[in-house]
Amino acid sequence: MNPSRRTFIRGAAAFAAFPLLPIISARSYPRFQLGPNQRLQLAKVAVGGMGESDLEALAKHPNVDIVALCDVDGRGKEKYAAQFPKAQWFNDWREMFDKLGNKFDAVCVSTPDHMHAPVAMSAMNIGKHVYCQKPLAHSAYENRMLADFAKGHSKLVTQMGTQRSAMIGRRQQLQLLNDGLIGKIKSIHAWSDRPMGWWPQGNPMPTGGVKPPQWLAWDLWLGVAPTRPYVDKAYAPFMWRGTYDFGCGALGDMGCHILDNAFMAAHLGLPISVRCDCSDATNDQFPTKETITLKYAASDRTVAEGVTVMWYDGGLRPANALLGIPDGVDIRGNASVVIGEKGVMLCPLDPEYDKDSGQVTLSDAPQVWDNAKKSIKLDLPQLQRRNHWFHWVDGCFGKTTPEANFPFAGLLCESLSVGAAASHFANRDLLYDSKNFTFTNESNGAQYLKTKYRDGWSVKGLS
Repeated sequence: MNPSRRTFIRGAAAFAAFPLLPIISARSYPRFQLGPNQRLQLAKVAVGGMGESDLEALAKHPNVDIVALCDVDGRGKEKYAAQFPKAQWFNDWREMFDKLGNKFDAVCVSTPDHMHAPVAMSAMNIGKHVYCQKPLAHSAYENRMLADFAKGHSKLVTQMGTQRSAMIGRRQQLQLLNDGLIGKIKSIHAWSDRPMGWWPQGNPMPTGGVKPPQWLAWDLWLGVAPTRPYVDKAYAPFMWRGTYDFGCGALGDMGCHILDNAFMAAHLGLPISVRCDCSDATNDQFPTKETITLKYAASDRTVAEGVTVMWYDGGLRPANALLGIPDGVDIRGNASVVIGEKGVMLCPLDPEYDKDSGQVTLSDAPQVWDNAKKSIKLDLPQLQRRNHWFHWVDGCFGKTTPEANFPFAGLLCESLSVGAAASHFANRDLLYDSKNFTFTNESNGAQYLKTKYRDGWSVKGLS
């Protein structure tokens, strides 16, 4: 036994609740909560797109060192080598974990959806704090496993990347809902402008294929997903979200941002049933537009009959009359409406600005009407915008507790995964069996709720 392994075992004994980690982590034991004079050593998986935003945001924290970078797209290597000269570069995150597992404390994951759970679970398996972009995972099963693991290993600090939740208007919405301003919650409606040209949906699987570009490690990009040929501009780097094997459609993309406040305030559990009304889903892609209905049992924050959640995307949107909102009120953009016993709250996702003047034309502050559609003047809580990324880093130092931690994120995103899976069985009422991850009235339901990884990609706790 070498000295570093003896060090690991002595340290691990101090954390009896944390199981003995695999050999990949045997070089040193995890630093679960960092001291005031320590620095968070961070490894970053995926540095393009949202990954670039996450990297730049986290690197600005005064107590963070970027020590490792990984991406299957090699085009950023020179750029980030100059920006982070002490960080080692990898194409394969598994190699990074194996070679540098004793050099970092935390991992930030910004891959396409289908790789969130494999990377995040592997990081937690070796005792690392994890920040993972939304949605937390691709399938219902993956979401549950990540949530349960985080619950059982509370020393690990976890956060889902729902950075909009840190905005002032969004925080005001949540506080007023938690304060019971509109009473017990009866139903929730939410809508998104996605996909609507953001990425393709409603198409069959592309035919043919070409040799991947030299800068892209295509097999690593596929990761746990079934093998398929590379098709130029069909998937990487951005157009993957509407394809079942890789993304969770519009609901997975935007539901985390739009529904998080309502789910948190209503104390919702797992759905009892789901229905997706759509017309053009294919075997390969989500439909271009859909309405998804999720039904939940009652909680302490809801009416006794339980709650119905309605999701609309692809340009669909409920009428004001259905929501109990006066005619003429602008409900464009991405938003949710929470209907309670005492009134209705409109919760916009983002403020909108005039492109010339820069002035706000649509606020993200909540608006509330009583049951007679009379506007209620709000005494809005005086809150400050929170840095979502710093909030997680500070949690690693024991200073904060991230609200969008994996136990909550997994619960929310399991619902989104169930909703996304329902488009495989369009226009049917499906009963969700949360114990077995299937639909009790559909024999093929399990294959869409519990993803099977391809050979060579097994992950402890997921496979």
